[in-house]
Amino acid sequence: GSSRILRSMNKRFGPEEVRRDCRTLRRHGIGTMGFLLLGGPGETRESVLESLRFADSLDIDALKITAGVRVYPYTRLAEIAAKERVVSRDDDLLMPRFYLAESLGDWLGETLEEWMAERANWMF
Repeated sequence: GSSRILRSMNKRFGPEEVRRDCRTLRRHGIGTMGFLLLGGPGETRESVLESLRFADSLDIDALKITAGVRVYPYTRLAEIAAKERVVSRDDDLLMPRFYLAESLGDWLGETLEEWMAERANWMF
C-alpha cells in the first residue's frame, strides 16, 4: 500500500492500480484475496500503517499478511541483507531466510494482532 516501499521492492505497480483491479474483479463477481508483505528494507511504522489502511480500504474477501520478506539469491534484497548481515554472502539461501526491517521490532507483531482482532478475514 506504500508507493515508496513498492518502488524500493522493484514492484511495477502502485496502490491505485491495485485499487482499480480490485474494483474490476468485484464488478465481475470474482473473489479477491490480497497479499501484504511487510518489513522490507526501508519499511517504517508510517509505511506499515499506510499499507494496513490501504488494505483495509479495499473491498477484498481476504488478506494474507507476512512479516518479513524472503531473501532469494542474486537479488537486490540479497545484497541488502548481506550488507546488513542478515545473511552471509556465502549463504546459498536454499533454506528460506527472511529480511525484517530492524526498526519495526516488537511493534509490528503487536500492531498486526490489534488490526486482525477486528478483521476476521485477515490472516497472519
